[in-house]
Amino acid sequence: MHLYYLKQGTIEANPHHLVNLIHYEDAASLCVAILKKKLCGRLFLGCDNHPVSRQEVMDLVAKSGKFDNTFVGFTGTDGVLGKKLNNSKTREEIGWEPKYKSFTHCLGVAE
Repeated sequence: MHLYYLKQGTIEANPHHLVNLIHYEDAASLCVAILKKKLCGRLFLGCDNHPVSRQEVMDLVAKSGKFDNTFVGFTGTDGVLGKKLNNSKTREEIGWEPKYKSFTHCLGVAE
């Protein structure tokens, strides 16, 4: 998402909308862990348990200094604000933890 936003520069979307993230590697490792348990016909939630707003995502991207493009900003104000998701139940049942604890850890800007 952040790469698309950087490429576009300006996004017609509400900056306060919450997103629940998971790194590609973590999503893949969760899928493998579920497949190894041979659980059929079940749904599991994969996320990092640290929901952030679109604006927070882009602020973290800027703070990281890892990207050349500059994000101008969001111009929208409408729309639903999303919801905070938590996958502790999945983690407990599958015995899985993400490699990247949050988007801030993934970017290397965690305090």
